[in-house]
Amino acid sequence: MSEPHPELHGADDDDPRGPVYGDRRRRAIRITVIVALCAMLLPIVLSVFGTAQSAAQRSCAVYAAQFDTDAAGARVSFDLFARGGPGWQCFAVGENGTETLIAELGLLPGAPRPIDPAERDV
Repeated sequence: MSEPHPELHGADDDDPRGPVYGDRRRRAIRITVIVALCAMLLPIVLSVFGTAQSAAQRSCAVYAAQFDTDAAGARVSFDLFARGGPGWQCFAVGENGTETLIAELGLLPGAPRPIDPAERDV
């Protein structure tokens, strides 16, 4: 068998320290990597949230017009602990300010489904 390269002599592949020596330097690199990952993911999360919110507002306006003809408007809110699980909640707002839950839109709301005339104001 051939002799190992001299620069690899004494190198251990199972060394837990890895290529970076020193606890301070290793901690600084870990913090830098975590900050960089957060900086990359934050715009994606904000974009998804903004898109879901605008889709929820449009769907809720349609639901309020279809299900509650006396509604003065519609309001959406995101609820982590809703009855149907986390997601967007659609409320019809009456003339006197009362709010009535009319739809649970889910995490990523889509287009509202068409309804029959018999379902209106039920």
